[in-house]
Amino acid sequence: MPKVPVSEAANADLNGASAGFGNVSRVRDQREEADQVRNGIFIGLAIVLLVFLGSMIAVLMMHAPAL
Repeated sequence: MPKVPVSEAANADLNGASAGFGNVSRVRDQREEADQVRNGIFIGLAIVLLVFLGSMIAVLMMHAPAL
């Protein structure tokens, strides 16, 4: 089989593709920040849910006054 010549342009394309991975770390940083906000929202919702359930239990435990 004849040898296929490899051009320098093909090598430059491969090197350019690997240089594009420098932006990946920025996306990861944004995800970590979003995860902190999301965790805060979930913690706040859990507290609100516990307060709501506590108030519903308090309402169910109430008795009408004796006449």
